[in-house]
Amino acid sequence: MAWIKEINPKDDLKLSKIYENAEKRTGEKVANVLKVHSINPKTLEIHMKLYEHLMFDTSELSRKEREMIGVVVSRTNECSYCVTHHGQSLYHVTENLELMKLIAIDYTQAKLTSRELAICKYAEKLTQTPYRIQEEDIDLLRQEKLNDLAIFQVNQICAYFNYVNRIVHGLGVEIE
Repeated sequence: MAWIKEINPKDDLKLSKIYENAEKRTGEKVANVLKVHSINPKTLEIHMKLYEHLMFDTSELSRKEREMIGVVVSRTNECSYCVTHHGQSLYHVTENLELMKLIAIDYTQAKLTSRELAICKYAEKLTQTPYRIQEEDIDLLRQEKLNDLAIFQVNQICAYFNYVNRIVHGLGVEIE
């Protein structure tokens, strides 16, 4: 539950169809962070499209890298809801429990490639001190062979998780 009213999908046909389609795609119940959007189904649809695009469409980034960004951003923001959800997704992608735990606690202690470490450092800095990002931070990603599209995708995923963390914190969304 959250601190604002959630609409029961039985009371709204459009919402019911959105939930039904989401559950068919994922094989899971709709997450609470999405249910909080029930008061505005159009926003829910847009949110879900953005999430699916960033996390599942063809990308310069691996699924592992994308989930790592989500966990690093969420850990930095102390968003246990998203650390839990995306930590599980990271485990699902990697089947590496130790990696999942270390990324959730302190990514610098994980055995990451230099590319993965650079991505995590950028995500952490953009989350903590976005006003301090400079071209040199982008150059560090380029040194790890990330092209401009990959850098843009890192930035977008980082921004997305900061957005979702604020939904969770700002509306009191609880873990399922």
